[in-house]
Amino acid sequence: MKDKIKELDNFFLPKSMAIVGVSEALTSYGARYIQALLDFGFKGRLYAVNHNGENVLGFKIYRSVLDIPDELDLASICVPARFTPDILRDCVKKEVKAAIILSAGFSEAGEEGRETENELIKIAGQGIRIMGPNCFGTYCPKGGITIVPGGGFPKQSGVTSLIAQSGQLSEGITSRSFGEGIRYSKVASYGNACNLNEADLLEYLMRDEDTKIFTSYLEGVRDGRRFFATARKYAGKKPIILWKVGLTGIGAAAAASHTGSLAGSVSVWDAFFRQTRAIKAGTLEEMIDTNVGFTCLPQGCGRRISLVSGGGAGTVVGADACESAGLIMPPLTPETEAKLREVLPPTGTSIKNPLDIGNPHPPLSQFQSILETVASSDQTDVIVIRRIFFSIKVSEIFSGTTAPSREEQQALLDIPVNIKKRFNKPVVIILPEEITTVENIDLEEERRQIRDFFFKNNIPVYLNEHRAFTALSHLAEFRDASSLEQAPERSGIAETPSKGRTILSGIIKTASTPVLDEIQCKRVMKEYGIKVTKPVLAKSKDDAIDAARRIGFPVVMKIVSPQITHKSDIGGVRVGLKSEADIKKAYKEIMKAAKDNAPGAVIEGISVQKMTEKGLELVIGMSKDPQFGPMIMFGLGGTLVEILKDVAFRFVPLTGQDAREMIRQVKAYRLLEGYRGQPPVDIKYIEELLLKVSRMIEENPEIKEMDINPLIAYGKGAVAVDARIILEEGAVR
Repeated sequence: MKDKIKELDNFFLPKSMAIVGVSEALTSYGARYIQALLDFGFKGRLYAVNHNGENVLGFKIYRSVLDIPDELDLASICVPARFTPDILRDCVKKEVKAAIILSAGFSEAGEEGRETENELIKIAGQGIRIMGPNCFGTYCPKGGITIVPGGGFPKQSGVTSLIAQSGQLSEGITSRSFGEGIRYSKVASYGNACNLNEADLLEYLMRDEDTKIFTSYLEGVRDGRRFFATARKYAGKKPIILWKVGLTGIGAAAAASHTGSLAGSVSVWDAFFRQTRAIKAGTLEEMIDTNVGFTCLPQGCGRRISLVSGGGAGTVVGADACESAGLIMPPLTPETEAKLREVLPPTGTSIKNPLDIGNPHPPLSQFQSILETVASSDQTDVIVIRRIFFSIKVSEIFSGTTAPSREEQQALLDIPVNIKKRFNKPVVIILPEEITTVENIDLEEERRQIRDFFFKNNIPVYLNEHRAFTALSHLAEFRDASSLEQAPERSGIAETPSKGRTILSGIIKTASTPVLDEIQCKRVMKEYGIKVTKPVLAKSKDDAIDAARRIGFPVVMKIVSPQITHKSDIGGVRVGLKSEADIKKAYKEIMKAAKDNAPGAVIEGISVQKMTEKGLELVIGMSKDPQFGPMIMFGLGGTLVEILKDVAFRFVPLTGQDAREMIRQVKAYRLLEGYRGQPPVDIKYIEELLLKVSRMIEENPEIKEMDINPLIAYGKGAVAVDARIILEEGAVR
């Protein structure tokens, strides 16, 4: 059986390759691509293909891939979109293993292009993997393959991989990264992802021994469920850094026009990042900064920071940036403080964490002693150094003839390196652009030389405090991700259905509408261990009175209609009914409200149920995201849920850790703990309830939407007062 993921080697490590769409004009895209491969040093067999022309760059031009005498691992196609299906069919006949379609003009361009892309998808099903269309292809130093603008890219292989839907950014991100000491194992610009998508590439690169860091520029996802499951599976094993764009309304529209992909909403992607522990980069700089951190510190780092500054203002700026990033600056221990007082003057310094040593160019012995003292503390996970003039030229500008000698300045560079090696603790340098005038451009050259020196010694360097601490927070998050609880592996519907599954299946067989009534919903939920109030259906006023007598006052009455999902909105609910007179009045009012406000609704009757005791109103809901599938919502409930929007989301299936975290994510969590005399609710019970709902959703894929609102929570237990289930349209026949 073929390994569908291992097949992706053909895109990165091809031994033979055809470029389709090569003309004799050296300015043509195909000719430029061949030139880039030659410049980069492609060692495999290379062939040129076009419907006319004889030779280009010393290569014979074949009329078709079918005319090439040898086997082909990869075909790169750069012809107008309308010609690509025929060329791809020839590739299938030739048994080419993989194809990169560089051409644009497909689903991102409108209906005609979408039809052409759908044709490519059908052809791919005949036995060929496709990257693209509308992409730049692959860059892999080990395979000697590069993208069109990448003939001069570094030939050294690194530990980072990148996937990007954008061709321009696949080139732009890699080019920008090279100067930060980052080298790539593999880069893929995969465009519209009509066949090979982000989930395939993520799984491939997670299994790839050469890839230690995964990065991605992501507009949308084709296979959200598998992308999510794969990211969650590898949480804490390799850093997954995603620059996810298209989360705003305008950004989403731009993403759709660019790649024809769905961009997703903020709440959906918030759930993704929380459940997978993937690292969310908000900008190109943040993505590269984080990559720099992992390149130097592949295992991540702890959260306890000791900041050593050559000036006082930097301690304040650094402390703000540190706390904003979710990191900690623990106070110095008495022993550490005493040792620092022995080497620092009492005036002009601030001996605490953050530490102001009062001098941006300290004597060598003093700087050595300071870092040794800080590094030896068991309260320090990471040492951050800022406002120390490692630059010879900057020292000369600011200090003139009193500047340290060049020999002393060079020796200063070695101190952080030696401290890192000796104490085996991460050291981070903040190295700003001190002067940016054109006349002092040589300062930037020296700054980059110093940066590269530290990079070679696995010390990350950043331009400012915000960027440094943001990157360090991501490294700390990765270390924390190793404790992520994995979801149990199961296939959804069990071979032996549960009683709840059996009941819902029976309801579906006889249902005339996809909207289940409250009584049906509660029957199903009860079998999944969800405590519910027991509703009795009353089809007349007398039935309602009889039901109330049997249940016992006070009671609640609600309209029952598949067309009325928000009962309160149309006046279809009455609570606190304490007598038969109340029942009669409520029955009349509810029926009139339904007739007036929902004239087309089919009224099945009115449900009568026991009035529950007062408690905290919560909501548990479920809906299906078009990219990631079913997701569960939790938050403050009642009629204000849509206004307050104090809710958290997680994808199914939930783990116990998911349930605990989503409950604590909402702002109303303080109410759950008990607030100003209000008793706490049974949080452990609610956690278990979320897992029961998750299991119900897993077992019943026909459920399109579901909510329990309100769920009344008490000091012990909770009860579902109202419930709604809407089935997929195709479930009811």
